[in-house]
Amino acid sequence: MKSKKIKKIAKLIHEELRKQDRAPKLVKSEEIPNGDWSEYDSEVSDKFKKMVLNLSNYKNNINISIDSNRLSISTGDITNVKMPKRSSNTLYNDDHYVEMSLVKNLGFSINYGYKVRSNYKDEKLFDELQPILVKKLKEINADNFNEIWSELMRDSGILRDSNLNDILNG
Repeated sequence: MKSKKIKKIAKLIHEELRKQDRAPKLVKSEEIPNGDWSEYDSEVSDKFKKMVLNLSNYKNNINISIDSNRLSISTGDITNVKMPKRSSNTLYNDDHYVEMSLVKNLGFSINYGYKVRSNYKDEKLFDELQPILVKKLKEINADNFNEIWSELMRDSGILRDSNLNDILNG
């Protein structure tokens, strides 16, 4: 095969793989193992709910992911959630990784530091928290967009040009 054809085939394969990576991956209930899930415990569910709602109040260093069957909140370092910026000389520590997931019609799990995981059944918690977290995510994204927009407009000088145009044309 000629070099051009090989490059063309490689490019097509690369593009197809990128499409596959971008496609949303839905979690089906049959893909989730049921063997390691503890039965419903109202006290644990209340604590988990409180923890999720408290964590969702912070916008720095957390990731909220929501789809129709699953939602999760994760952070690479739980000790940096309340701090707006990570110090450049602080080392990343896997021991502080946290992921909290809720699966519709099943329950919730929490993973701390890739070493400790806890799974509980609670078929109603997803439906209770999903609208609250959707609203929080919308607020976080709006705040982040406004912050990014303001800084980009100011740092690039576009804001000044825009203000001058408004004055001259107003």
